[in-house]
Amino acid sequence: MNLQKKSDIYNALKKTRAQISIPLTVFTVTSYFSFIWVIAFKPNIFGIMLPGTNISIGILLGFLLILLIFIITLIYVYLANKKIEPIINKIKNV
Repeated sequence: MNLQKKSDIYNALKKTRAQISIPLTVFTVTSYFSFIWVIAFKPNIFGIMLPGTNISIGILLGFLLILLIFIITLIYVYLANKKIEPIINKIKNV
């Protein structure tokens, strides 16, 4: 019985982990590939300077991409601590 309960909890852990990691991974990969696609096929877009500054759109979007990935990491850490850790603790205590 104890092994069956651990198995059920482990399956819940795998499901929860997938529900968190797959959307965040897709969002991350889509962001990176979109940025690289623009660099590869429309580089002149990133060369446009922002009005009144010495900063190009490419620099700004590159910085925002780094910031976005940092935020995605924070979201993952928050969700992992809130949803995954309690399930891991259940497995340890069963």
